[in-house]
Amino acid sequence: MPQKLYYVSLSAYTIAEQPSRLADQFTVLADEDELAQMQTLLEIERQRDERTHLRAVIPYKSADHDESSEQYNDSLIDVYRYLYKIGTPDTKRHIERMNILAELRDPDYHHPGY
Repeated sequence: MPQKLYYVSLSAYTIAEQPSRLADQFTVLADEDELAQMQTLLEIERQRDERTHLRAVIPYKSADHDESSEQYNDSLIDVYRYLYKIGTPDTKRHIERMNILAELRDPDYHHPGY
């Protein structure tokens, strides 16, 4: 399948064929299957983000040990991991500078599927 350039916005949970001036975007090169996988990951992240907003209105509940916050963080790392996998060289460099993926910090990292 041929790959095309897409622009992924994590803040808007969108994938576009044209860059936007309204949101920060990561540029990826993806085929239809990779695009579908990216859309799935963004949808999971959007749903988990909504759950963390529901918890945020409870003033006495700490986010330190909150399951919804942990799920949100885990799925966000999954999104960045996939962005790194299908990203352009600029996207990969940006994620490397963010220093959030353990497998990039530690070459002996053993994550399933990596």
